[in-house]
Amino acid sequence: MTAIDILKQSFIFYTRLFNKIFWLSVASSVIPLFHTAVFSGDQVSVLGTLMIVGVSWFFSVYMMALIHQFSTEQDESLKSALSLTGKKLAPIIMTNLAFGFLVILVMIPAILIGGVLTSGLNDEVLKNSIMTVLVAGPVVLAVYHGFLASYFTLVNDLNPVEAIKASYNQTKNNKLYFRGILTLFWGFVLYLIVLNLLKLMIALNPFVLGMIEFTFSVFVLPLFTVFIYRLFVVTKKTDDSDEEL
Repeated sequence: MTAIDILKQSFIFYTRLFNKIFWLSVASSVIPLFHTAVFSGDQVSVLGTLMIVGVSWFFSVYMMALIHQFSTEQDESLKSALSLTGKKLAPIIMTNLAFGFLVILVMIPAILIGGVLTSGLNDEVLKNSIMTVLVAGPVVLAVYHGFLASYFTLVNDLNPVEAIKASYNQTKNNKLYFRGILTLFWGFVLYLIVLNLLKLMIALNPFVLGMIEFTFSVFVLPLFTVFIYRLFVVTKKTDDSDEEL
C-alpha cells in the first residue's frame, strides 16, 4: 500500500459518495459567501465570524460522519449521518479545541527561546526569520502528530487527551502516514496554485471568477476529507474492523 494507492481509493470512494458529499460541501461553502455579501464592509462582524466557524465545524463533522458511516456500513443516508453528527459534534469540537490549546502550549516556549536568542540582533529580517523557524518547527511537528485526533474521537469515542495520544502513537515512525501527508500537502499546494491562477485571469468578470473559484473549491475540498479519512483507516495500528475498499 502506497500513498498513491490511498489517493486512488479516495477517488473511487469520492465518486461513489459524490451525490451526497457534494451538497454538504456546497452548504458549507455558501455560508461564508452569504456572510460576505450581507456584512460586506471594513468592520468585522463577531457574530458573523462565530456563525461561520460554527457552520464550518458542523459541516466538517457531518462530512466526516457520512464518510465513516459509508465506509463501515455502506450507508449513505444523510439522515443517519446527521444523527451521528449530533452525537459526535460536541466531542470532536472539544478534541479540536484541546488540540489547538496544545499547539499554543508548544508555541509559548518556542517564542520565549526565540526571543532570547534573537534579543541581540538588529537585523529585523534575520530576527523574524529565526523566530519563524523556531516557532514553525515545533508547531508543524505538533500538527503532524495530532492531525488524526478528531478521527479517533469520531471512530473510537476517545476523549480529547486519549485521542491526541492515539494520534501520536499512530503517526509516530509511520512511513505510510508521512508519505500520505506529503501527498496531501502537495495536493493542497496545487489547489492553491490553481486558485491563484484563476485570480490572475483579470479578463473574467469578478462575479464569474468568484463562481468559478467557489465551484472548484466545492468539488476539490471534499476529496481532501475523504483522503484524510482513508489515510486514518489504512495507517491504523489497532485491530479495528474498519472496512477497506
